Amino acid sequence: MANYKIKDLRGTQRRGFLRLMGAAAAGFALERSKLLNYLLDQGGSALAEEACAETNRHVGIISGGGNFCLWQLVFPLPDVAAAMNPAFAYHKPGEGTAINMDKPYFTSGPADRPFFYGPEAPFITGGVPDPKRPMTAFLSADPVVHHRKPLRQITINGALPGNAQGGDDGLAGGSVTLFAAIAALQRTTVSILPSIGIAPASLGNAPGAPALAVVPSADAMVDLFNSAAARAILQAPEDKAMFETYYKAILGLRDVAGRPTWAREIDTTKKAANLLGKNLAQKLMPTAADLTAYGVDQLQAATVFGGNDGKARLLNMAKALIITKKAFELGLSNQVLIGIPPEAGGANGFTDPHGAFDDMPGVIATIGFWGMFLNRFYADLATAADPACTGKKLDDTVILTIHGDHPHDPLSRPGWKDSTPGGSNWVYVMGNGHLPTGWHGHAKTDNTAEGIHPTTGMNMAYDPQKSAHAASAAILYAVAKGDMKKVTEFYKGEPITALVKPA
Repeated sequence: MANYKIKDLRGTQRRGFLRLMGAAAAGFALERSKLLNYLLDQGGSALAEEACAETNRHVGIISGGGNFCLWQLVFPLPDVAAAMNPAFAYHKPGEGTAINMDKPYFTSGPADRPFFYGPEAPFITGGVPDPKRPMTAFLSADPVVHHRKPLRQITINGALPGNAQGGDDGLAGGSVTLFAAIAALQRTTVSILPSIGIAPASLGNAPGAPALAVVPSADAMVDLFNSAAARAILQAPEDKAMFETYYKAILGLRDVAGRPTWAREIDTTKKAANLLGKNLAQKLMPTAADLTAYGVDQLQAATVFGGNDGKARLLNMAKALIITKKAFELGLSNQVLIGIPPEAGGANGFTDPHGAFDDMPGVIATIGFWGMFLNRFYADLATAADPACTGKKLDDTVILTIHGDHPHDPLSRPGWKDSTPGGSNWVYVMGNGHLPTGWHGHAKTDNTAEGIHPTTGMNMAYDPQKSAHAASAAILYAVAKGDMKKVTEFYKGEPITALVKPA
């Protein structure tokens, strides 16, 4: 039953109460989820929501190695899909769902803009987009060929990474990336492994960002949560310093207590930590029911692009999403980056697939599974409360991004060339309502591109670096739950008021 003295708190009293309750919960070693449940019972959902984590969670799909072009069939350029031109690189002319096509690409301030869903796209049923999963796309940066861990579209401050074909993805000195900025902001929500990457994946750099725990496959994600997890946590210098402080304090208590020999107790804690890892592994492992729900039985019987290697990559993605949901539900992580192509080799064309239009049945099967996996992932998230905000389900608190090294030429099928309109690149986002829908920036069928002014919303000359900074800032805004002050800790460009919805 609600306590109305608590429920009726307002203003500074309300904020002060929440701070004191947070401190008291920490003093009692009370889990955050239990604190939130208590506040929900005593003060109602609004009070509990105010005590929620300050940031959303994030899943990043990284389609490097040229593989990003296949997402262009999932979410095609609106002008390309609407043209119904069989020469264009859209696989089903005349099919799919257009939204906002009566609205301009450029208009004053934040506004919904044109967008197109291919027939295999997620978040759409019967030709109607899911209102809880609004899609946004930003023109961002420029193509970089053959990079498997691309950072160009997600650079939020500083110079873009090197652009040589086959070159490394290293950042220029002082540059900051979106994923690292996300990880830095998410540190306010405690987790065992803040950011996990399934190779090939890269976090980039940002002040205060924890280390990325990289594993070679989805199956290896489970192995992170054993004694190795502690080593990964302590890679950040500030975490090492904190651990050292705690450790010295504990040793001091030991001396004060007059118990100099703790060998047996320390051995017990080591074994307990290992046991905890095994128990967590059991909780994280995909079950037969999970795999069936994601259509893995259909996948095994299907013929997909890239043959058995392509099928293995799809299975890896499905497992990664299944484990990610479980890890989020248990509060074990805040961000997971999933590399789609293999880390090395060609996977029978699955990487840099210039011949995709020579195997349309296989390609359509592949992108169909992508859409199925993402639909199932968010349906799965909707069944679980966010442990850092128990008044909300995880599907309300997980932002999705999809980006890659280059999307190939949308205007020509043969050999699916590496060129793009105006030398543009782009990133897709499901911003959970924090961003206007549609394309921000316009890649056109005359092979040119126009940029969008982040403050006014009007057209401007396309600038790869400024576009990347502004797009990344808008995505960070969605992760920061609309807190622009947090965004400006990392973004130093012009205001992005036209790219985001007011908080």
